[in-house]
Amino acid sequence: MKKIIIITASFLLSILYAECYELNQADCLYWSQYCEWNDEAGQCQDIGGGDGGSADGPYQYLTITESDGLRNGPDYRDGILYCPLDGNPPYKSIVLTPGFGGGSSTMSSWGTFFASHGFIAMTIGPNDEINDSHHQRGEGLIDGIQTIIEENNRLNSPMYGLIDESSFTVSGYSMGGGASHDAALIAQENELDYVKAVISFNPTVLFEDCDLCPSESYEGEVFCICLVPELIAHSVPSLIFAGEVEINELQAYEGLLGQDIYANLPLETEKILYEGANSGHGFSAYPNGQVQEYALNWLKYHILEDLDACEALLNTPSDASQYLTSFTCQESILGDINGDLLVNVQDVILTLNIVLSNEYSSSADLNFDNIVNILDVVQLVNIILS
Repeated sequence: MKKIIIITASFLLSILYAECYELNQADCLYWSQYCEWNDEAGQCQDIGGGDGGSADGPYQYLTITESDGLRNGPDYRDGILYCPLDGNPPYKSIVLTPGFGGGSSTMSSWGTFFASHGFIAMTIGPNDEINDSHHQRGEGLIDGIQTIIEENNRLNSPMYGLIDESSFTVSGYSMGGGASHDAALIAQENELDYVKAVISFNPTVLFEDCDLCPSESYEGEVFCICLVPELIAHSVPSLIFAGEVEINELQAYEGLLGQDIYANLPLETEKILYEGANSGHGFSAYPNGQVQEYALNWLKYHILEDLDACEALLNTPSDASQYLTSFTCQESILGDINGDLLVNVQDVILTLNIVLSNEYSSSADLNFDNIVNILDVVQLVNIILS
């Protein structure tokens, strides 16, 4: 099943794969050359893919579905919100979309993992699991963000008033991983500055541009598909997982995999390529080992501004055949709200604006009480006067 290839003209040059996670237990055992059954998760997975890290964080969580009042967005299907119960609001959020042929539930292990570590995680599926393009799935991720924002303002929601509306991460596996970069581009084009980070799990991308890409014919139709820097020129910090031998499974995606995404992202974009040694397309399909560790540290650094997590990200994982980074960790100065390495009246003004807008910024939370208020302003003034 996993290696049967069917090419469809209607979906450009996409490849139909029956992924391990789609199989029942009997079929999973039949295709044991490629897949293995995980008794704990009750799910089929790629060999070595793992699912043992799901929901292993310190927080309990609840789920909110559309039957509970969650918004039904037009650009995705079957949204599920995984919400920490005893974390530290306002909560940061991540939206995840699956690979080809998968629905919202196929990202559930990542949803529960992130929720158990204190993040709101929303899993979504494409409206058409077969024919929706990478770009449409990217639009679904942006639409998912809108749903989370509306949930923050829904009076009957358990998350009412507990969500940070200024900080979101977009993510996904395979086609969904590629779609996270489409979402970053959509956000950049529309000046949606709330998209703060990307995590793409074994991504594939398809960009069609007949000005930048060479043309190819397929069953009488002409396609112009490639990956060049001009087509993925976004500045959103991106963590990219890939498999060392992934190309063996996805030969038609040559030049369009995680390694290629990393190489074509702008030099100034903070990025990591984590290539799993001897691993294929399922390397990061589920939370496991160092994959989940580095995904969590990426959020801690870019979303929670945890400098220790940044230092951890600079260490090469033991199971990586290739590990590339494009950033360094800078020490922060207490009270330097705008990041200019100075503490002055500009930081006071910025902190006052945060207080007046009832928002939250960890850099402005000088007394670490998870609230930015007049006490932080007073402490900032004292830092300047001293």
